[in-house]
Amino acid sequence: MAGFSVKKPLTVFVAVLGIIVLGVVAYLKMTPDLLPNMDFPYVIIVTSDPGASPESVEQTITKPMEQSMSTLDKIKDVTSTSQNSVSMVLLEFEDGVNMDTVSVDIQQKISVLQGSWEDTVSAPYVLKINPSMLPVMVAAVSREDMDVYELSDFVTDELSGKLEGVSGVASISVSGAVTREAHVILDEKKLDALSEKLAEAVKKQLGKAEGQLLSAKKEVEKGQAALASAKKAAADGIVTAPGKAADAAAKELEKLIEALKKGGFGGIIDGSDPDKTLEELLKKLENLPDDLKKLVEDLKSGKLRAQLEGDASDLLVTLMDGLTQMTEADIQLKEAMTQIEDGLAQIKEAYKTIDEQTDVGGQLSMSTVSQLLTAQNFSMPAGYISDNDGVQYMVSVGDNVTSRQELEDMVLLDLGIEGVEPVTLGDVATVVVLDDADELYTRVNGENGILVTFTKQSNYATAEVSDNINARFAELETQYDGLSFAPLMDQGDYIYLIVETITSSLLWGALFSVVVLFLFLRDWRPTVITLVSIPVSVIFAVVLMYFTGVTINMISLSGLAVSVGMLVDNSVVVIENIYRLRAKGATVIQAAVSGAQQVLGAVTASTLTTVCVFAPIVFVEGLTRQLFTDLALTITYSLLASLLVALTLVPAMAGGMLRREMVQKPGLLDKIYPAYRKAITFALDHKAGVLLLSLVLLVTSAGAAVMRGFTFMPEMDMNNLSLTVTMPEGTTRRQAVELADTVLERVMTVDNVQDAGFMMSGGTMGGLNMGAAMGGSSGGSYDVEGYITMPEGTFGSDAAKEITALCADLPCEVTASGVMSSMMSMMTGSGVSLQVFGDDMEDLQSAAQALAKRLEQVDGVAEVDDGLDESAPALQIVVDRVAAAKKGMTVAQIYMKVAAALQSSTSVSNVTLGGESMALSVDAVKGSTVTREKLLELEITPDAALSSAMSGSAGSSALSQLSGSSDDREKDDGIFKLGDVAKVQETVSMNTISRDQQRRCVTVTATVADGYNVTHVTSAARQALGSAALPDGVTVEFNGENEQIMDAMGQLLLMLLLGVVLVYFIMVAQFQSLKSPFIVMFTIPLAFTGGFLALLATGIEVSVISLIGFVMLVGIIVNNGIVLVDYINQQRLAGMERREAIIDAGVTRLRPILMTSLTTILGLIVTAAAKNAGTALMQPVAVVCIGGLLYATLMTLFVVPCMYEIMNRRDLRKVDEKELEVVDM
Repeated sequence: MAGFSVKKPLTVFVAVLGIIVLGVVAYLKMTPDLLPNMDFPYVIIVTSDPGASPESVEQTITKPMEQSMSTLDKIKDVTSTSQNSVSMVLLEFEDGVNMDTVSVDIQQKISVLQGSWEDTVSAPYVLKINPSMLPVMVAAVSREDMDVYELSDFVTDELSGKLEGVSGVASISVSGAVTREAHVILDEKKLDALSEKLAEAVKKQLGKAEGQLLSAKKEVEKGQAALASAKKAAADGIVTAPGKAADAAAKELEKLIEALKKGGFGGIIDGSDPDKTLEELLKKLENLPDDLKKLVEDLKSGKLRAQLEGDASDLLVTLMDGLTQMTEADIQLKEAMTQIEDGLAQIKEAYKTIDEQTDVGGQLSMSTVSQLLTAQNFSMPAGYISDNDGVQYMVSVGDNVTSRQELEDMVLLDLGIEGVEPVTLGDVATVVVLDDADELYTRVNGENGILVTFTKQSNYATAEVSDNINARFAELETQYDGLSFAPLMDQGDYIYLIVETITSSLLWGALFSVVVLFLFLRDWRPTVITLVSIPVSVIFAVVLMYFTGVTINMISLSGLAVSVGMLVDNSVVVIENIYRLRAKGATVIQAAVSGAQQVLGAVTASTLTTVCVFAPIVFVEGLTRQLFTDLALTITYSLLASLLVALTLVPAMAGGMLRREMVQKPGLLDKIYPAYRKAITFALDHKAGVLLLSLVLLVTSAGAAVMRGFTFMPEMDMNNLSLTVTMPEGTTRRQAVELADTVLERVMTVDNVQDAGFMMSGGTMGGLNMGAAMGGSSGGSYDVEGYITMPEGTFGSDAAKEITALCADLPCEVTASGVMSSMMSMMTGSGVSLQVFGDDMEDLQSAAQALAKRLEQVDGVAEVDDGLDESAPALQIVVDRVAAAKKGMTVAQIYMKVAAALQSSTSVSNVTLGGESMALSVDAVKGSTVTREKLLELEITPDAALSSAMSGSAGSSALSQLSGSSDDREKDDGIFKLGDVAKVQETVSMNTISRDQQRRCVTVTATVADGYNVTHVTSAARQALGSAALPDGVTVEFNGENEQIMDAMGQLLLMLLLGVVLVYFIMVAQFQSLKSPFIVMFTIPLAFTGGFLALLATGIEVSVISLIGFVMLVGIIVNNGIVLVDYINQQRLAGMERREAIIDAGVTRLRPILMTSLTTILGLIVTAAAKNAGTALMQPVAVVCIGGLLYATLMTLFVVPCMYEIMNRRDLRKVDEKELEVVDM
């Protein structure tokens, strides 16, 4: 490879130029982000059941959901919280699971569950957790000469739409803007007035009907009197002798006939057929009184006809026919009178119930009005229709309300009663528009303000979205006079600050490395050659990052910054060897080719040993893997690029730049060589002492560092703070506002505070209690969150301490921390946390309280939360199922009646009034909702259908027939009181019920006081709680920050051990020996000693990040041992005696060892020494590497020779090339 590069240098240069071009293009296409692309294997399922208690939510929704989701593939953990009306189930999956596939499986299981839920349960909302949920920016909005109402209208109506349209913005939320809501308040006076009007109209109609019935009654009475007179005359005519009497009877009969015609018998009397007429009369006279029945019998038998035959036969026949007709008329008049009397009686009864029947309030209930409004305020496309020309028209039905007057004039119903106009909404209710100005709390620098929070789309880079938002801010400020935006939190600022500081650290590290090279080589030409390897390697690494999907973020840039000092190591070894050979008289071509070829194996092995320590990261899980994969990849890419550059570009450049004959100038090391030779000889003579000293230092330093405790990540101090004000339990809103204002006033007195924005959040995100969902405390209703900004170059940690001290005397808890630290805490947890498990809620609560009290006594604990939200008094209505069944009701139906009675407001679809869209709700009549004292007096009306089904009307007759008696059950379908079928028990209900792995639990948390380590405090807490007496069935598990740290460290220790094994294998392949690699491995504990000593010296605690430094040391420190042992072996194979070879190798390799170590150390020095957020994350890594390299480099020059002399006593055997030739015997 070196020969090709020297022979064809232009090919190498063109390839390098191509890489540079690709790197520039790749970098321009890569947008910086704060964190790596992280796919969290978490899903939250949110289900609401309005009005349901936490216990009800747990039993009906949460538990079935947990049981169903526990069968999902690769499910790791299931936790949940059940709150009032809301169930939240958090699912954690194994790493590497396909979240899209999981989402489909979840939806399928939800579909199965929905079939068993009540209609009141809403469709579950599935939310995948990812870093995009964190706000990209929080900005304060203000405009000159606008009060909060005008500003609210401006922001919501005009500004929001323009901000939502920013590229990459997923959503915005506005805090502090006054919102309006239309309320339809049922008016008792209007309802009563309408009821009275309706009652009057009904009374008027009843009076009119009554008058008509009375008039008809009089007419009937007149007819009955006339009929009675005619009947008497007819009877007299029948018994009077013919003749004169017959004439009189004939006259009376004529009158009777006329009366009968008027009475409805005209059709029969006028019949032409006498026989038929008689027959019909006989049929109609079946039900005559006894005194007329005989007359009828005589008519039937023909006796009367025979008697009348003769001189008076015609007259008698006529009289008898008339009498028959009169009898029938009498019957009909009696029936008419009966109907009239029944009608009058009904009217009389109607008068008694008229007030009840015309009670509009009972008919137009809150739910009825809500349904009517929804149905009337309706507009929906119905489809398409075509005309004869083929033109299609979309057909829409209805239109929406656009004004308050239109809403009030909306017809609810038409009763169809004369004198009563159709009932409008204004007839029964008052429409008002209310705002929430009195309920808002948003302050910007002490004044009422509006905050806008932005979240980004997951496929956009954070910095890009931040730039887009700021560009829109500038555009809008130009468009609207007096408009200004003040970002209180901007992830884009953090990103650019971190990129700037890390880039600066990288450049300074490169500069220091070049200075070291020049001081050792004393020649600018090899220095320039080595310098070129840094940018080329970095650019090559950027190209590889682009094509493998690694973004430019805080972690990946930190990897480049840490590796910058190592990028020149390979080039230093190669150029030093070329420089040495050139100084000894070799031609430039010979020196370039031979110099690279001689160290090919050593530099390749040293690079692979450094790279392979990161390979085991594939076995690491969780957050550790998500965070540090980019770090491992960037370091690997840059080191592989540096190896390629050292073996190609460096020889090619050396072949052109080192043509002038080299004269090696004496340097500082020339004076050190004799002293080192004496020192190594002394060490070889006192090997036991050297090794014992090394062991003692290792044990002492490790023990001292571990005794200080562990942390997950270092504090990242920036020029901003996030602040949380936690209100004490029982705090009213007015008290919370006063406390928040006091905190804000004190915050503004702190030096360097520029802007401060506070908003009352209630601990929720999007209406959901995310803290409780993630297993934390649910927080108070009036807790306040805030953001504080300070000038660049200042540090928030100092301000946080001052703010905490200023607010220490307040009853609320004030917590201030850096925004970056807060973000990291969300992912890693913070403080001491333990879960208390149990099935009995009372035992669980008592155990949590007892453990919290014990935890308060632990040294180092600041604030303790027992995890029990303020318990709420509750009433349990116990329904007597037998009594309810007798009333025709089930428990579920009684629940529906009670729930409806307790409801004071119901939401309707939005309306647009005066051009402003707002929510619409219907409120019950003031004072109509049930109170505690009158709960059992609640009147319940059974549903007709249900009552019928419960009473068994469909089969009751059959049952009665079988039993021979009527149904003995109470047949009371009327109104009854709740107390008739139920009783009320007073209980206490938790606001939140948490579960983990399908077990009830309470999470007890504690913050760690300043100056204390979380692992030490957790250890003390374990001891303090270990002896606690717990109720039967109650168990405790710790799951706080300490457990996260131990889990991550356990995985990194596994990675470390695997890395050591891989390093050993690579060296075995390099040395073709099992002993030589083992000798080199002794440099690893030396490096660890230096790392521990450096942490102790700088006061940095052992953390997960610092452990990454120890992993890197494994790969870095063996390089010096490889170079030294390899040269010792070469010298021995050349025939040199063992000790002389050891000493000569040490002296010869002293310069490259010191050069590579110092370049790496100085490359890290800025990262280790700087105090800013950009380098804070990787500062422990830099400190560990610097300490390890300093100590291990020094000790390697003595310990490795001692170990070599102890273990390699036999002569080395070299395989002759001739022995490898194939022979034909």
